[in-house]
Amino acid sequence: MSVSDWLNQPYIATMGPLLTVSAAALIIMVLEFTCRKLDRRWLIGLALAGVAVALAEALVHFYHDPAMALNTVVTDAFANVFSVLILISALLVLLFALDYAGQVRLAGEHTYLILFAVAGALAMASAVDLITLYVGLELLSLSSYVLVALRSRSAASAEGGVKYLLMGSIGSAVLLYGMSFLYGVTGTTSLIQLGAGGLATYTSYPQIATLAFVLMLAGMGFKLSLVPFHMWTPDAYEGAPAPISAFLATLSKAAAFGMLLRMLLFIFNAAASDVFFWAGVLAAVTMVVGNLIALPQRNMKRLLAFSSVAQAGYVLLPFALFQTGAFQDWISLFDSLSFYLYAYTFMTVGAFAVVWVVSRARNTLLDEALVGLYQQSPWLALALTVFLLGLAGVPLTGGFVGKVYLFSDAVHLHAAWLGVLLFVCSVASFFYYFGWVRKVFQPLTGPLAGQRIHVGPSMNLLLAVCVAGTLLLGMVPALLLRPLAHTLWLS
Repeated sequence: MSVSDWLNQPYIATMGPLLTVSAAALIIMVLEFTCRKLDRRWLIGLALAGVAVALAEALVHFYHDPAMALNTVVTDAFANVFSVLILISALLVLLFALDYAGQVRLAGEHTYLILFAVAGALAMASAVDLITLYVGLELLSLSSYVLVALRSRSAASAEGGVKYLLMGSIGSAVLLYGMSFLYGVTGTTSLIQLGAGGLATYTSYPQIATLAFVLMLAGMGFKLSLVPFHMWTPDAYEGAPAPISAFLATLSKAAAFGMLLRMLLFIFNAAASDVFFWAGVLAAVTMVVGNLIALPQRNMKRLLAFSSVAQAGYVLLPFALFQTGAFQDWISLFDSLSFYLYAYTFMTVGAFAVVWVVSRARNTLLDEALVGLYQQSPWLALALTVFLLGLAGVPLTGGFVGKVYLFSDAVHLHAAWLGVLLFVCSVASFFYYFGWVRKVFQPLTGPLAGQRIHVGPSMNLLLAVCVAGTLLLGMVPALLLRPLAHTLWLS
């Protein structure tokens, strides 16, 4: 059998990235237990290699026809787009961890737990069965709980981990409760069968279907930090190791949005379109509250945490528009949602990385540490400025293009109030994003003015990739929009 024939086997085409990441996690776990004196950075390098191979597999099969394995895992447009995003996020987080491990001693479980979380995220992106989706979600969640609390000598890490565990467990229970209603009235957990019988289910049991939708949306709301299920977010982000904070804000959210999109559209689709109104309400509340709470924050990680809450509201906006759009309009919504998640990943990981470097150099997480950054490291100042402008939605950045597409979809699909709210909240976010930019270019006096902040090679590479991703998606959005346009979303 040739290499090309082997790569095109149904199980490899469908489960290749998931199997590769899982195998890498097991290998690293064995090495950690058997070679305890091995430098943690070697293990992270091995993890990077495993994720890179998985990403190559996902890209090779990006345009292949849909295929299914074990009747529960499928490679289709949803799986391909979100799997690539998840693996890119994993590469960025591991690059971040590589620099972090050179300065802070990491717990032995750190690297393979990240890979197990990535495996769970990949399952969430590709599963078409409620049980498999839930198993993937729990694999991601359980790994994340431990990763947040991994700094054993930090009270903030323990507090954040416990809060995340408690709130995440409630979210999982609520989600499972909503799924149980659907199984009770249909007798199946297959998304394909649930979608085929969606009209009959909603016609026969409209109250139960609506209740299931609300419970499932609320359950995923805990995972996505949607208001009012977001209270664990600032403590978990602040207490977690810096790479894990970036992981929670990007990879974890991307997987959860992919799972939510697959569940809601497969199960409720056009047969129950009116229930998507609740997604609009949740998106509106999340955008407003997230930005309002971020305004007075002075702790940099907590501000980025509330910023991620507001950004989750922006990404949830397309879900509300499925109630008014025809199938041809859904394609635009898929593209807009995917584009914004890709841009958001580069901007957010980069922002967390700069905050980590600056806070360690200045020994404080308060935003006063940013004062005079351009004098101590012009490169860090430029990179952080690009990320903040992108998150605010300034032209020539990926964040701007993503918000323009979200706004235009809202207006086109007769939900202008959501588009206007998106615009108003984006303007409000200028106050805290530009507050940071002002501090970065504020002159610094005293002995600190002559000091320089050293940036390692892996951190330089990470920042360069994130800056390039943010700017290229803003100036040449076709780099991503063209592949998305050729994606057969509804095949």
